[in-house]
Amino acid sequence: MAALAALTQNDPAFQPGFEDADTSVTGAIYLNGWYGTYFGQGPESSPLAHIAPDAPPFLIAHGDLDPQVPAADARHFADRLRATSAAPVVYAELRGGNHAFDLYHSVRFEAVVDAIEGFTAWVRSRERIRRS
Repeated sequence: MAALAALTQNDPAFQPGFEDADTSVTGAIYLNGWYGTYFGQGPESSPLAHIAPDAPPFLIAHGDLDPQVPAADARHFADRLRATSAAPVVYAELRGGNHAFDLYHSVRFEAVVDAIEGFTAWVRSRERIRRS
């Protein structure tokens, strides 16, 4: 859902009842995500359908042993996003990682937490520079 929210920022179709609210996204962190359609709603419910040049920066982390969502789907999403978006896209495929790699504490997940902290600091520093 994080990717769909980030790729549909300020889209009135995705914010019924508060169409005029600012739903801007500065950056997106997408862990063990889903890239298909949601609840049979059709292709427009997939984050792939909303990739655009104005997409925010993305950090994507996905386990290579994910039985729910193949790592190939995550790679495909990252490749399409990189090819279209003007913003940076960081993709990390976690060797030995399962779908819920973030469920239990591990050295691998500590590295993901460090990457999230670094990515967040970088995104926030870009925003401070833009506002200056």
